[in-house]
Amino acid sequence: MTTVTIDIPEHLIPLINSIGTELPLVLEMGMSRLAPVSTKAYMEAVALLTQHPDPKTVAEFRFSEDVESRIVSLLERNRADQITKSEEVELDRLIQLEEQLQIVKAKAQIELNY
Repeated sequence: MTTVTIDIPEHLIPLINSIGTELPLVLEMGMSRLAPVSTKAYMEAVALLTQHPDPKTVAEFRFSEDVESRIVSLLERNRADQITKSEEVELDRLIQLEEQLQIVKAKAQIELNY
């Protein structure tokens, strides 16, 4: 492990002290929220839904190749038990987003069938 010295606002000191030895994990998990591909996935989903698409467009929606590739990579690393904590958090976020989109896509498919 590497030692790093940083300036931290006073109001965060009690919080950091309460985290104790878990600080590296908290930092890693927090950094995963900034993962470019994970953010791109959310942007793609929001872009789709804010355009008020017809049911066919929603039902046929797929993430970009970048996002799909990242999901596959994270799943492979997870299966091989080689996933880092931040990657695990990123994968969980992507899975949660995919599950929510599957519900929206299923509703769109029902509309198409009527």
